[in-house]
Amino acid sequence: PPTGGGRGEWPPPPSLTQGIPDPGAIARQKDVYLKMLDEQLKQSVTVLDQQVKYQRDYLNVQCEQQKKQFLLQLDQQMKAQEMVLTQQYNEQLMNLQMQAGTQKGALEQQAMQLTMEYEQRKAEENMYRQQYEMQRQQTDLHSRMTQEHQRMATQQPGQPLAGMQGMPPYMQQLPTQYGPPSQGGYQMPPTQFSRGGPPATMYAAEPIMR
Repeated sequence: PPTGGGRGEWPPPPSLTQGIPDPGAIARQKDVYLKMLDEQLKQSVTVLDQQVKYQRDYLNVQCEQQKKQFLLQLDQQMKAQEMVLTQQYNEQLMNLQMQAGTQKGALEQQAMQLTMEYEQRKAEENMYRQQYEMQRQQTDLHSRMTQEHQRMATQQPGQPLAGMQGMPPYMQQLPTQYGPPSQGGYQMPPTQFSRGGPPATMYAAEPIMR
């Protein structure tokens, strides 16, 4: 409404932009705030990177420690198992060596017994062969003496036997009573061994190598 002395003058309109920054001030303030925001973002990203790096390094350290601890435990377990295996191996090796030694000893003893048995039987066989040769020679001698005795009966008394001509005189006077054992002739003394087997003191081991 008009004021002032009734002249009809109108007051000036109020300022609607008073106290409000103009667009230039707004742009300047915006730029300042944008720079501040960029700086804060950059700082925040840097801090975040550092935190992530620290956490990653911490995880790596923890992982390495756990791996070392796990490998150490695994190595200890492996060494413990190796010790058990080594102990079992040594025990089994000792048992095998003892068994082999026992078997070798038994084999040596049986081989020695078989060798002794062979030598004894060989000696007995040689004795039998010698007795056979002696008996054969005595049988031949008996046969010759029998023939000479028969021839002597057809010769003159005192004449040497045909088979004794050229022999010394004392051998030409051999007795004439040689003949079969049933007629009082020469007999072999009985032997102390028999063909039924070795003497009673001979040990016959059970053969294992035949």
